[in-house]
Amino acid sequence: MKKLLLAGIACALVFAACQKKEDTDPIDVSKTTYLKSGKWQLKYLTWLPDIGDTMGVPVDQYTPLPGCKKDDFYIFTSINRATFFEGDTKCNVADPDSVALGYALTNDDKHLELYGNPDDETHNTVLAGDMTYPSIDTFVITYLKTNPIDTTKTSRYTEKYVKLP
Repeated sequence: MKKLLLAGIACALVFAACQKKEDTDPIDVSKTTYLKSGKWQLKYLTWLPDIGDTMGVPVDQYTPLPGCKKDDFYIFTSINRATFFEGDTKCNVADPDSVALGYALTNDDKHLELYGNPDDETHNTVLAGDMTYPSIDTFVITYLKTNPIDTTKTSRYTEKYVKLP
């Protein structure tokens, strides 16, 4: 009986020693880390001409974009730096291959502002809007602007960016 008891204890010790250690390292789930995790390319763009028109329907603005715009992408490289890259094709050969930008996430990471001078976040806003994160590889920016055709109206734009593989 002693041998059986010793064998049982030995098996229990071996089993306990082989169990996988629980991973207790913290995971950084900040939106900055999320943005820095890849290249982000526009895949969807709509325009609602008048937010006051309850019967208004968003208009697809992505499909008519030329290919030279559809292959552009952003890379977020640090806490407040991003780079805009022209894709494989350029609309204007004289344009630079990339442009350094600054960015800020505010309002509990629900508002993104991209600005032209990375060292001056108060001027030259390139894009600013409210963000949602529908999946791990997608974010959506929604923003309001004066309607370019009728300045008495306000338009809503929605842009969806997808992480490139």
